[in-house]
Amino acid sequence: MPIESLPDHYEWFSDQIAGHHPSVIKNGRREIGLLKFPGSKEILKPKQDAERGDREVALYQLLAGPSCRLRNSTRSATKSSLEEVDDMAVGESASNASIASSSVGEEESVSAYFEEVRADDVETLRELTVNFYGLQILPIDGETHEFMILEDVTASYRLPAILDVKMGLVTYDPNASESKKTKETVKYPPQAFLGCRLLGYRIHAAPGQVVVRDKDWGKSFDEKTFPNGLREFFSGRSGAPDQNQAMREVVHEAITALEPIRQFFKDQRSFQFFASSLLFVYEADITKPIRMRIVMIDFSHAFSSSGKPDENYLAGLEKLNQELENFLV
Repeated sequence: MPIESLPDHYEWFSDQIAGHHPSVIKNGRREIGLLKFPGSKEILKPKQDAERGDREVALYQLLAGPSCRLRNSTRSATKSSLEEVDDMAVGESASNASIASSSVGEEESVSAYFEEVRADDVETLRELTVNFYGLQILPIDGETHEFMILEDVTASYRLPAILDVKMGLVTYDPNASESKKTKETVKYPPQAFLGCRLLGYRIHAAPGQVVVRDKDWGKSFDEKTFPNGLREFFSGRSGAPDQNQAMREVVHEAITALEPIRQFFKDQRSFQFFASSLLFVYEADITKPIRMRIVMIDFSHAFSSSGKPDENYLAGLEKLNQELENFLV
């Protein structure tokens, strides 16, 4: 399908790791992936259909909170709209940079999915996710689609290295059918032991040179070889005098960045996340600081936990942290 079917000034986000991708055609229709307005500090993620999309938007609206700077919740496709969001976002925190609406409908949507949550858990989770700037409607392939405007965590890196790790011993939610449970279980059996799965990575080795690994690469690792996949990604600062030491330095920063997320899941009693991911980003340019950042993404299967810990996600975190620490022994 032609690129001209995208709105003016927009392009597909080239550093997307997983999820729906525009290169995939199903039943004669292109999948809608992440969009990017070149030069902006945001990406546009398609809102999924039905309850899944409503859940994800509701969680981001919950994290944005009522104290945000309020604007219309849905904007049309104009060049100035994203530029306006950028102007708002620069130098401001998520708590005062959102363009989400505080309408009664929005509040009802949030409470419908997340009515029993602790304020402290919400505040902490906000720091572990990307900034949310509202919703945007864009026409693509002759149809209108609704997008979430989210922070592009790769924007400030010269040569970003990006890894997507799906978390949890199980990836189906409490509402899943038996067929869905079976499908998810057989997709990657080692996940029941590891508590996580490598979905792929993109490492910018040099300007215009990107090393790409996809979900099939991730599935190639079992319980014993899983560390090999981690080592491969964390060795992305090629050209360093001591490659092993460079890898260890990246891993050390990853362990440090992972700790607040581990602590959150040990303490929180508000949320359960299924089929959610951690996105790792660091600087592959050896002339610059590593600047490891890890954020939680993908919340279409997020639920209230009714006062219980999310043992499913926490088990994956603990296993992942242990694998990372093993590199430093």
